[in-house]
Amino acid sequence: MSTNAVPGAVAANADDLAMGAWAEHADGSLIFVEGVEAGSVIYCIFDLAVDPPVEYRDSMPQSGFETQFSWPNDLSVEWTWHDKTPFPWERVMGDFRAGVGHSSASGQLSAAARVADSLSLRAGRVLDREYRDPSSTVTGVTIGRRLMNALEALAGR
Repeated sequence: MSTNAVPGAVAANADDLAMGAWAEHADGSLIFVEGVEAGSVIYCIFDLAVDPPVEYRDSMPQSGFETQFSWPNDLSVEWTWHDKTPFPWERVMGDFRAGVGHSSASGQLSAAARVADSLSLRAGRVLDREYRDPSSTVTGVTIGRRLMNALEALAGR
């Protein structure tokens, strides 16, 4: 039997959230509960709609997990929960390549992205004309853009 409530979230369902419970979304996304310990839920979300597929691993307090992933919720995302059938690993393993994977979503970021994130840097397009000749003098356009970036940084954007 399946439900749109996280196991254990609705007392009338007489079930408990435990390792191995899982949910699916109509777009093919999957949630797998890896463990429930000391009031926290450790879980993975598999996004099979992108190529290559992505796994996000996280944990949160059980009460927040029940609110976030039971229907209805703030995101208007409806999950169908299963706690009495095995997780469909064939759906995941058929799309993921064998080998080493990252233990968290942040592990998939490049070194540049991690540094930019830690320093709250904003990304901007690289304009080819600015980097063609490193010995060329700085133009008024690049000075203006640098001043604009500095002013925006001071303003907290």
